[in-house]
Amino acid sequence: MPNRADASIVRVSTDLARFAALLADPSRATLLTALMDGRARTGSELARHLGLAASTVSEHLGKLLDAGLLTVEAQGRHRYWRISSSRIAAVIEMMGTVSEPVTPPRSPRVDPGLQKARTCYDHIAGRLGVCIFDSLEHDGSLITVDGNVQLTDAGVQRLRRLGVPAGRLQASGRPLVRACLDWTERTHHLAGAAGQGLLDTLLMNKWIRPGHRPRTIEITRVGQTQLVREFGWPD
Repeated sequence: MPNRADASIVRVSTDLARFAALLADPSRATLLTALMDGRARTGSELARHLGLAASTVSEHLGKLLDAGLLTVEAQGRHRYWRISSSRIAAVIEMMGTVSEPVTPPRSPRVDPGLQKARTCYDHIAGRLGVCIFDSLEHDGSLITVDGNVQLTDAGVQRLRRLGVPAGRLQASGRPLVRACLDWTERTHHLAGAAGQGLLDTLLMNKWIRPGHRPRTIEITRVGQTQLVREFGWPD
């Protein structure tokens, strides 16, 4: 009978062969490389980028999803596809060092004001929202467990220092935090009760204010300074 080590080698070999077979198809390899910028894309965007029929791309996406290389997230009537994990991205990037880089597909043109900062229901979206989310992840205020974003004790303290009301940081009938896929940036911003509390707080502190157009957010002069200090806001 094969020993445990032999069984492990067989399993790894099988996984490697399956992974290699998926990447052996040029369209699937190009599709994966096009998603390496970290942004999520719709099937139609990928189809236009690859110059393939939507049905063909859909078939490729399904195979990559089944293999665990991609994940899909519904947002409204669209489905957004992205690399499933940093581990998968690292493997693809390593393999890509021996080939020419692929230009990511273009995102739809959007109003620059909406793309920079806007409201998404009751929380902050756009580049500002993504910047805040990334900052909270970077310092451990947010962690991801089994695919779900959680606010750590350090994160609770950080948001309290910013002035987010305690009621927004306590258990309620809605999620405390949630990762919401940003439709212009194609990565996540912060939603949930804490996200609403942060929007309310930044408005109250006059770091931001409603823009002249619906849903847009304007960053005030004092807000520019404070957002750079607190979240590393670059603009």
